Amino acid sequence: MNFSTHVMFGIAAGSLFFGKPEIILLMAIGSMIPDLDREYAFLSKESFRRRQVHRAFCHNFFFLGIVYLVNPYLALGAFLHTLLDALTTARDRGVEWLYPFTRLVKRAVYDANGNRLELVPKQKIYFQQNEVFGLTRKTTQDIKPGEQLPWRRTYGPALSGKLLDEGILLGSAALTLLLLLFSVLGIRPFIDLSFHPLSLSFALPLIVGAVGGLLIFVGGEIDRKKQANHEKLDRTYKAIFGFSIGLLIIALFLGAIMNAQAAISALSDILYIVPGMAVLTVVSFALLRVRSSGPLPSDDKEPTIV
Repeated sequence: MNFSTHVMFGIAAGSLFFGKPEIILLMAIGSMIPDLDREYAFLSKESFRRRQVHRAFCHNFFFLGIVYLVNPYLALGAFLHTLLDALTTARDRGVEWLYPFTRLVKRAVYDANGNRLELVPKQKIYFQQNEVFGLTRKTTQDIKPGEQLPWRRTYGPALSGKLLDEGILLGSAALTLLLLLFSVLGIRPFIDLSFHPLSLSFALPLIVGAVGGLLIFVGGEIDRKKQANHEKLDRTYKAIFGFSIGLLIIALFLGAIMNAQAAISALSDILYIVPGMAVLTVVSFALLRVRSSGPLPSDDKEPTIV
């Protein structure tokens, strides 16, 4: 989905379900966050492109959980972004919801044509099938058919920028305007139009973080065009990228310092969330270990498929 569609959908959802300007703003910003895993700066290296980082690194449940610790409404916006991207086909990469756990399995039982592949004795756990050539034939260079990879992404029916993308963009804009009109005319106050000055403790971290994120997007797009023209990264861009990352870190610290109660509440949640994530990780690895301790797969015995 296009950048404008993600933002407008976040605004429409915030307006419909919450109506408070600060929540709408947070959801709009949250809807931008997942695309930070594009080929920007350290993600522009060829090794990262081969690993299909985009639509994976920041488009998964694990990342959404991290954003939730910062702010639930940011996480909700990021979730809506990821959900829309999951509707797109392999041409736009779909979404790898279970990254990084999906990267623990390296092989598939069947190739892109459905033919059974030769099993590797050391590999006990497999995906069902490698991605079909036709799915990835027209996609970006880093996931074009070449070295076959397991089918680990979720794909939908919609190509980005096509009918569904435009429909969501225009539909979200129309819905937001309709809710705004109802609120202005007093028919039903969907959106709170009363003036509430934003507190410094809310506005300052948000502005600093938004500027940092915007610099990453702007600088990243400049970098992508240079990469397309086979130009190398220059020091100016590297400095901008480093500065923008610094702004994001400063925004997090400012938010924690200036909103102590919210930070304490988030820390109290971490006391439950971190052990839960640790248990999930340990159980996942233990399950892989147990499954890997079984007998060697053979042509007459189906291996473990996840």
